[in-house]
Amino acid sequence: MLKSLLGSFGADAERQPAAASPARTVDVEQLKTLIEFFPIGKKLRYYPEFKKEIVFDTLVVAYCLNGSFAYSSEAIERDARGYPTAFRTRDGGELTPIGDLRLFQLLVPDTSDLEMTLDYFRRALIGRGRQFNKGNYISLVSNAGAKGVSTVDTEVVKQVLLSDGPYAQSKMILLTPEWNTLAVTDQRRKARAKTCAPVMVSVAGGRLSGPCTIVDMSDEAIRIRVRDRETALPEMTAGDGITLDIDLGDGERHYTIKGIVIRRSSETCVIRLEGLLRDGRLVRFEPLDLLELKAGLLNYNR
Repeated sequence: MLKSLLGSFGADAERQPAAASPARTVDVEQLKTLIEFFPIGKKLRYYPEFKKEIVFDTLVVAYCLNGSFAYSSEAIERDARGYPTAFRTRDGGELTPIGDLRLFQLLVPDTSDLEMTLDYFRRALIGRGRQFNKGNYISLVSNAGAKGVSTVDTEVVKQVLLSDGPYAQSKMILLTPEWNTLAVTDQRRKARAKTCAPVMVSVAGGRLSGPCTIVDMSDEAIRIRVRDRETALPEMTAGDGITLDIDLGDGERHYTIKGIVIRRSSETCVIRLEGLLRDGRLVRFEPLDLLELKAGLLNYNR
């Protein structure tokens, strides 16, 4: 029953790129920064699944705008200050004003074969799964010149085999950027620790709950994934409150955590950790609390 209830929420991202379109428009300031440092055709580097030890080359071959592709930077119309005002897509030359843009994604080549160039140690870091599995994270890195290094974390939506256009019959990967991670800096963001621990999720005061899996965490956030890949997470938007009930199999290792949704797709959700519930009160995380939680998740007996 719970499976059918959860399955009724969200849309399958495999059907079309814009299936999980958020309600609000894309922030024009962030969009200007992204297309400035990650333009179409520029050679980039990337880290799969936050593994800084593994560096591959790639490039953005197109932007995906509400599900339609633009293959050239000339397709971007800008105002006198350089801010994008509209995008012209290949599909019939249709013009998408910035005010109508609900979903902006990046199209990159499928570079899965590069995994075979790695030594045994680095290949083992990727694990049994491939780097472009749906829901995985790809961190793009661009040289920002005198400003340093520009980075943005993206989530793999799906593998794409285009039927037409300049890259017809070429294997591509569709990525959705996490806007809150877009930065121009010399420092990488805090490393993630991978895990596979169970968690029960309650959204907006418990209107819906269901089983999920914690797949990685940092000192500030965790990423969860639906346990059954045939279901979808409930509808959530950035800023929604969420409760996580984590039981690591020991009476003394039970945590009820309050968090805020940073980003949600049909299968995964990134949550900023806000505090712990103790004796019915919300208390902030102390450094030792976070270390204890991380150690418990990393040592969870699967």
